[in-house]
Parts: sequence; structure tokens; C-alpha cells
Amino acid sequence: MEFLENSRLVSFLYNETPFEECGFRQEVFEEKNIKTTVYTHPDGLKVTNILRKLDTYGAYEWVNWFENTGDKPTGILSRIWDGDFAFPLEKEEPRPGAYLPDPQQSVRIFSPRGSDWSADEFSCDPDLLVGERYPTILYPGEAREYKPSGGRSSSGAHAPFFNIYQKGRGVIVALGWTGQWLCRVLREGEHVTVNTGIENTSFRLLPKEKIRTSSTVVLFYEGTPVHAQNLWRRLIKNEYSVMGKSERPAQGPFCLVLWGGMTTASMIDRIRKVGANDLPFEYIWMDAGWYGDDTAPSPDEFEGNWYSCTGNWQVNSTYHPDGLKDVAKEIQTVNRKFLMWFEPERAIRGTPVTVEHPEYFLEHPTAQTRNLLLNLGNPEAWEYCFELVSQKIELFQISCYRQDFNMAPLAYWNGNDGEDRKGITEIKYIMGLYRLWDSLLERFPHLLIDNCASGGRRIDMETLRRSIPLWRSDAQCPANFPPEFSQAHTLSFSSWIPYSGTGTGRQIGDVYRFRSSYSPAMTTNFALSEKEPFGERQEDLDWIKKYGEEYLRARPYFSGDFYPLTKSSSAQDVWSAAQFELPERQSGIVQVFRRPQAPYAEAAFALGGLQEGRIYTFTDADDGTTFEVSVQTLQKTGFVVRIPEKRCAKLYFYSYKATV
Repeated sequence: MEFLENSRLVSFLYNETPFEECGFRQEVFEEKNIKTTVYTHPDGLKVTNILRKLDTYGAYEWVNWFENTGDKPTGILSRIWDGDFAFPLEKEEPRPGAYLPDPQQSVRIFSPRGSDWSADEFSCDPDLLVGERYPTILYPGEAREYKPSGGRSSSGAHAPFFNIYQKGRGVIVALGWTGQWLCRVLREGEHVTVNTGIENTSFRLLPKEKIRTSSTVVLFYEGTPVHAQNLWRRLIKNEYSVMGKSERPAQGPFCLVLWGGMTTASMIDRIRKVGANDLPFEYIWMDAGWYGDDTAPSPDEFEGNWYSCTGNWQVNSTYHPDGLKDVAKEIQTVNRKFLMWFEPERAIRGTPVTVEHPEYFLEHPTAQTRNLLLNLGNPEAWEYCFELVSQKIELFQISCYRQDFNMAPLAYWNGNDGEDRKGITEIKYIMGLYRLWDSLLERFPHLLIDNCASGGRRIDMETLRRSIPLWRSDAQCPANFPPEFSQAHTLSFSSWIPYSGTGTGRQIGDVYRFRSSYSPAMTTNFALSEKEPFGERQEDLDWIKKYGEEYLRARPYFSGDFYPLTKSSSAQDVWSAAQFELPERQSGIVQVFRRPQAPYAEAAFALGGLQEGRIYTFTDADDGTTFEVSVQTLQKTGFVVRIPEKRCAKLYFYSYKATV
């Protein structure tokens, strides 16, 4: 888009004056699909905007670097908009005051919620009407602000993704900043102006200091929002995600999770049952609780004092006398991979490293909390963290490093800034986080990084390019969480990210629950608790094997094109359905759930991706029966599914071919 390529993309105030009025010299360098614009001030401040064009997708990405090349501190940079551009609109005729606007003609902004332990995470209801206003309509003259809560990029009310649409065309905007970002959208005249950046920045740079700020990705499209989201999913999958790159697998992990406080003997017994029965798990996931010096029994996450040991990353010798080396060896013996939980950014006050190196940590500015924040912007603290994690990866031959983050860091960052350095602590911290993950990925080319932050609370463009959220919501923490939550999350998260994972709960034999959790990656909780037996009944093992193999057959489709067939909802009296397709394979799947209180036994769904001249062959995963449906019938009547039983899940595999 010429209007974007000719835009300055970045704006800021320098000593309270718009930067374009401050005597900056501008230079532009172009090479292939990269355009670099450098703004240099006489006092030594250099601002570099690097714009990359992704022609296949009609997308652009840019990031800004700020550097003090001089020998004295710079002036104050403030009101920094890392993304600053305007999107042209079609003229919209006003309607009489008594009438609601027409959603089909209006400017719409679809923005997903953040993660908050609910069924509504990453959802956006396009039809919601509150009083006399549609929340998804951006009204003339209206300005909106979006931001997360507490410093984690997708925590709370907003996630950093936006689809702005009007009458068959639009733009998707996404932010890359794993901290406290801010997005402002303003509709004025025949334009929508988008500003993105880091909230509350106002700082001077010290001599020779260099920082980066948030990145911005935009994708322009023509067509429907669903078409745009599939183009977006392909962009993430092919250009950003680490999945399938280097020595990493192309599919998300299928895991059996063990509680880290479970004794070594119980762990090894369960791992051996996986191998002896050829259960289709690819990874053994060791969750929290394996570390520290607690001596109380900890058979699951609800017992023991493991949470007070966070920050003490020595293996707990009470539970694991051999320091987990025997567990790691057993995982290798049964030819499975090792996934291990860490939370290196948080430490409980009084754990050894906090006593030995208090300078590594940030304190909360006002409250005497137990939680301290490891300052990844401190080079010595960063080196400690990198070596700690690297040593564990090498010692235990870890294939997937799970990094959790169960605290809100914003107050710690803000409370450690000087008056003329607002935002610098956060910026250097986030730069340290990126450097940590980049360094781990470089050192271990086989490694996957699982991005967890109390569930999916740190999902943005920069984490998506380095990691995969295998536990996208903490709403699945209870052993018997409502499976409808997983169905709802599939319909919401899938619009924005092609790779994510979920859990199953602990009930073996519940097909409805198990199929509800099918996603690009999946973790079973069947063996999590030492209190509950695992593998004592052969019928349970046979069931796990049968449906685990069914899941692995379906798994590749969950990162393909996505068509929501119903709304994301946790209501008990409706159906839920989703379609995923791999056009390169000419095949896909349809998931259908009749929920426990749904009164009707039959429903018809408008499938996506239909094209003239095709005939579709569907296979029922339950009994293997097949049936053919022409594209004309699907277009006229939809895909008709009859489910006589309430609380029932159906899965259909399909393929298509052109008719002669």
C-alpha cells in the first residue's frame, strides 16, 4: 500500500516538540523488501525505522531503534508512537438519528479480549449491541484506547490484535511488545488513524545507550474478515512461528503431564506404562513442584509448600533422590521427549539466589510482597538466568522448555524508573527477555519454548515468533473444568494464532471432554496427581491409545485454515462447531458438539472454503462410515448433523475433489 510505504510510521516528541520540527536529518536505504529510514539529530540521537514488506500476504512489519551516539544524555523522548499511520475509508452516509447504524456498512473493529481465566478469552462478539451502540462499530469522531493490565501483553481486557473492516476490505494490526503496550484508534473524516507503542514512556538516553521499542505488523486485505483471519494465520505460521523451522517439529506437542512434586518412583512407573503400552504421547511434561527444599508430601499442586520454593531451582532431593537424572533417562528409554516447567523471572524472597544476589532483583515499590522480579535488563542477572536454564536443558536433555510467569510486573518496572527515565526499566527488561529466548533457540536448535504466563497472558507478535502457548488458559486448571471452555477457546484463539495448546482434565473415558480439547497441541492430565492411579486398568490404556491416535490424525488440521461455524460461547444449551482445512491436502475436519442442555437434535452448518465443481467425502470418526455431499447441497442446505444424545461430540474427516 503506497500510503503506508510513504508514511513516516513512527512519531514522537523531542523535548516536548514534534520530532519533525527538531532538525532531524533523514536518510533512506532500500534493499529488496527492506526499507530503512534513519533520523539523526545534531546532538547525537539516532532513530532507525526498519520496515519489512511481506509481498505474499500484503503485510508489513516494522520496528524502531533509538540510540544515543553522543557523549552526553539526549533530550527527553516522549509520546512515542512506534506505529503511526492512517487507513483510508469509504464515505459512509449518515443515518437518521432514530436508526441504529448498519453493521454491514459501518467501520468495524474486531479486537479480542485478553486472558482472564474465563470462557471469553480472545473472543469478540461481532453482533453485540449494548444500549444503542454496537461495541464493534467505530463511530465517526470516536477515539478508543486499548491496553493490557499489569504489564503482560495479553492479560485482562485486551490482547494486542485488531481487525479494522469496512465493506469488503480492511487491515489487521498487531503489536509486538511483551509488556505494557498501548493502542489508540481514531476515526476522523475519511480515515482511521492507528497509533501503537509502549504506555507512559518519557526518557532520555544515556551516552552510547541503544534500545528498541515495540514492533508493528499490518496486513491489508480485500474480502471477508474470516478470509482475512486465515491469511493472517498463514502469515504467522509461515513467516513468524518457529514450528517446523531448524530442527523443531512442525506440530505442537502431545503430552502426558506429571506433577513435579510426585516422587521419582511414581514418575518412572507412569513413564514405563506409556512405553509398555505404546501410548501415543510424544512428550512427558513435568510441571511445577520439582524444585526447592520442601519436605512435606506434594502429590499434586494442592499439597506441599512448593510455591514458596520458587526461585530455588535445585532439584528437590526429598522427592527426587537422584536429582531427576533417572527420570530423564527413563523418558529417553521409552523414546519420548522431555518438557520441563520453569519460572525463572519470579523468585520468593528468601530463596538462596535472592539472598546471595539481591542486586539481580526488582522490588515492588510500595508493597512488601514475597515476589521478587528477576531483572532481565541487568546483564549479570540475565547471564545467571541463561546459564541456569541452559544447564538444565543440557543435563536433562529437555526438548521443550516451559517458561511460566505468574506475576504482574508493571509496578516493579515503573517503580524502578527515574523521573527522566520513565519506561526504560520495562524496555530493557523486555529486550532481555527476547535476548534470552533468542539465545536459547540459537544454542539449542531442537528446542521449543512454551510461553505460559498464568495461561495465555503473554501472547503478542514477539512471543509468537519465538514460542508456542501450550497452556492458553488457566481456566483449564481445575481437574473437571467445563469442557465447553475448551470449545469456546478453540473458536476464539484460533482466529488469531495457528499454534496453541490446551488441557483435558483428569477424566479418562470421556470422549466429549477429550475431543473438546483437540487443538494444535494438547496436554492430558490423566497422570498428573500421585493420589490418583494411572494405568491400572487395561481398558483405560486402550481408550487413551485409541483416542490419542485419533487426535494425532486430526492435529495437523488445527494449524490450517479455520472457519468458525458457531460463535464462541460457554452456554450449555447450544451447539458448538468448528472447521479446519488444509487446502494443499484437499482435506479437513469438522468438529461438532451438542452441549448438555441443547434442546435440538439436528443442526446445519455453513462450511467455509467451498468452491464450485467439488464433491466432498465425509468420514464419521466414530464408526468409519462415509458419505458424499456435493458443493451445491452444502451451499443450499449446509452440512447437516444429527446428534440424538445430549453432551455428545462428533468428529468428521473430509476430503474433496473436482467433479468431471
